[in-house]
Amino acid sequence: MATPLIIDTDPGVDDAFAIALAAHSPEVELKGLTTVFGNVGLDLTTANALRLLAHLGRTDVPVVKGFEGPGGAADVHGADGLGGQALTLPENPRGVQGEDVVRFFADTITPDTVVAAVGPLTNIAAALDAGVEFPRLIVMGGGLGIGNTTLRAEFNFWADAAAARTVIRKGNPVVVPLNLTQRCIADTEFLANVDPVLSNLTGTYRAYLAANRNLNHSDREEGILVHDAVAVAEAVVPGSLVLKTHGLDIDDEGALVEGKYQVEVAEDCDWPALRAFMEQRLSV
Repeated sequence: MATPLIIDTDPGVDDAFAIALAAHSPEVELKGLTTVFGNVGLDLTTANALRLLAHLGRTDVPVVKGFEGPGGAADVHGADGLGGQALTLPENPRGVQGEDVVRFFADTITPDTVVAAVGPLTNIAAALDAGVEFPRLIVMGGGLGIGNTTLRAEFNFWADAAAARTVIRKGNPVVVPLNLTQRCIADTEFLANVDPVLSNLTGTYRAYLAANRNLNHSDREEGILVHDAVAVAEAVVPGSLVLKTHGLDIDDEGALVEGKYQVEVAEDCDWPALRAFMEQRLSV
């Protein structure tokens, strides 16, 4: 039986790879994409989710519009969120299936559902505050002692620190942090072997990483960081990541700090094997 999966997302280049991985994996039944502000504003992340599903031949998957916020990361992902390539993707005839994201979670989540949250956690926190329970919640975000937006805070947690705090305290998440995802580099060979439409989205993202390579990762090989796809891989094949329990909390900056809340954190993976798995699933 395929595992029901919902992806809460702010597409975003690495979100595109994560969505495609789920869409191409028979181990999961993609029950919906819920959109949130983040890499760009909510209208664009929603439009990008619809277009990505159309490209992937998955117009059967509903898109539900979530919450807006300040956004965005246009310097990383381009003004449209997809490296300037969003309008090259096909229109999705299905359109948005609703804007009550909390109700969608409440109506759709079953005891075996996995939710992978790979953007700011605004939607997830709102649902938790409304009493929605998440049987298994996998979150891409945070960093243990490192950040990518400030020295200490990762973008998804920084973008809505209060929501991240709610999720850490109430959501019992699996956290997939920068400490792991920054080691998971989809190199130029990988990009040459996957769906060329996906690869073509990465120009702005690659330029950003190249410009910032010398800040704290001067030894990083050329390629892109597929943060969100690493988190979704754990949803597709549980055990892909090595988990360890930490006592954590979130401060006002959105940084992960030591605390009393017991949270599973992904600390390691067999990246060559996981990279090969992703490449196989993302090829056409």
